[in-house]
Amino acid sequence: MFVIYYLIAMCVFSGINACLLSYFYRRPLNTYFTAFFFSIVLADFGYLFLALSTTIEGAIVANKVCYLGACFLPLFLFLLICRLCSFDLSRWIKLALFMYSTLVFALSCTVGFSDVFYESVRYVVLNGFGSYLPTYGPGHVLWNILLYFYMVANVVVIIVAAKKKRNVSYKTLIAIAGLAFVSIGAFILARNLENDTLLMPFVYLIDELVLLYICALVKMHDVMNSVLESLEAENTAAYLAFSPKGLYLGCNDIASRYFPELLECRVDHVLPTDVEIESVFKEGMEQLKGASGDKVYRFTYKDRYFKAVMRNVHQNKKLQIFLFRIEDETNIQRYIERLDANNTELAALIKNNKNQIRLFQNQMLVGMAEMVNNKDGFTGAHLKRTKEVVSILVAKMQKDPDLNYSKEFYDDMIAAAPMHDIGKIAIDDKVLCKPGKFTPEEFDEMKTHAEKGAIIIKNLLSNFQSELFVEIAKNMAGGHHERWDGSGYPYGLKGEAIPLEARVMAVADVYDALVSKRCYKEAFSFDDAYDIIDKSMGKHFDPSLKKYFDQSRAELEEYYRKECEAERAEAEKSSVESPAN
Repeated sequence: MFVIYYLIAMCVFSGINACLLSYFYRRPLNTYFTAFFFSIVLADFGYLFLALSTTIEGAIVANKVCYLGACFLPLFLFLLICRLCSFDLSRWIKLALFMYSTLVFALSCTVGFSDVFYESVRYVVLNGFGSYLPTYGPGHVLWNILLYFYMVANVVVIIVAAKKKRNVSYKTLIAIAGLAFVSIGAFILARNLENDTLLMPFVYLIDELVLLYICALVKMHDVMNSVLESLEAENTAAYLAFSPKGLYLGCNDIASRYFPELLECRVDHVLPTDVEIESVFKEGMEQLKGASGDKVYRFTYKDRYFKAVMRNVHQNKKLQIFLFRIEDETNIQRYIERLDANNTELAALIKNNKNQIRLFQNQMLVGMAEMVNNKDGFTGAHLKRTKEVVSILVAKMQKDPDLNYSKEFYDDMIAAAPMHDIGKIAIDDKVLCKPGKFTPEEFDEMKTHAEKGAIIIKNLLSNFQSELFVEIAKNMAGGHHERWDGSGYPYGLKGEAIPLEARVMAVADVYDALVSKRCYKEAFSFDDAYDIIDKSMGKHFDPSLKKYFDQSRAELEEYYRKECEAERAEAEKSSVESPAN
């Protein structure tokens, strides 16, 4: 009876382990884990039924249940090892392996009807429990081939992974190597001893415990991979992850392009001290320890500028990962450096004359507008027109006694209006100059111009402009795509959390976009444009600006009519002069 209780206990433990796995590990890799665990449950019940059998017919049926689990266990173990070692098998190879295991199981089902797999089988009672003694047939050699093939294949995969797959943890490799050898080796040994009823359920239990240990190892990497996969779809940022102990957990493809040295770094190890980037991430992790919320960390690497947003990633209230989100800011920084060099020289010449500062400011804004215009062909005219729209709206606001803003505030708002799209300088020309609609990825990149514009303005103007002007210009650049209902970008601000100057700029920006012709649309009529703006009050725009917009309607339409006539006259003049040229 001890044997029966032992086998019942093995069945119970294998079922509990399968349930623990389902609760503990829920990612896509769980397909192979689950198949392996439930194959073990099936095989264990087969051994229990065999021990309980009292006739040769019962023993044969129980043996077939054992084979149902055992024929597919090596397959699922091999697929699991390939997945853990980052080997991607084609579906045809997987199908061929599955068909072979199915063939072996089908041959095992012929026992009792044919001598292909077992030539004969005799029922025996060993130590008080049922068993059988077979004489193997010619088809049984396929079962032996299956076992030896998977033993060799597992060894090859593990050795290749240890040498070439640096993104695979050594701890995982050691665990799965032991799992493969113990499982298949024990089965071969038991079959040679012609008694596997007692040995194999215990070996299967050890396998399950080792797999649960592997789950614990892989889970940290899996948390990191799920984070990287979800975030990488957002944009072209690089992502790296480290454990709380400073062990390197992996990175995405973009990070490996930014920092090629990472390709030589072993997962689950600290970065080598002779790697240049090691000191950078070590300092970043020191800053992140104990921090609440995100930390911003800027650094240089091989003459390039990078911005890292660092975050502690928790799971079940336990710190699991130090996550680095890294963007290449080289183009922005070099552009700012060039502007800073020019600004320093110019500021030294005019620092004692406020009027000259204002004059320089206006000239600089026009020049910057022209720079953007040179990139996309219509932004320059858009900046000129939106400045006029802001000027018209501000004139109405200044007459409202309920608004207590200084003249300097209103003047700075008008002067800063042309800078609202300055962030487009940092957008790739292929995206900025693309005719027609953007793809979702291109639109995501285009949306970054607001935040980048605010950064450029802060770095460009802080040294020689008033704090008020810098704040207004930064808010107009960074917030002109925010919406009153909170659905805008880049910060998702809502209501009066959006600075007034950004709310005014939003009206001017959208109105000009509606009544102007673009490469991807025709101009709306004035009435249609007014209706769109009016209906968007309280959703897209600040409803308190409606009265100023209504008061400005006639003046705005008159201004755009004159602009349209001027553009038409210029086009006719150019067409007349072209033949002469």
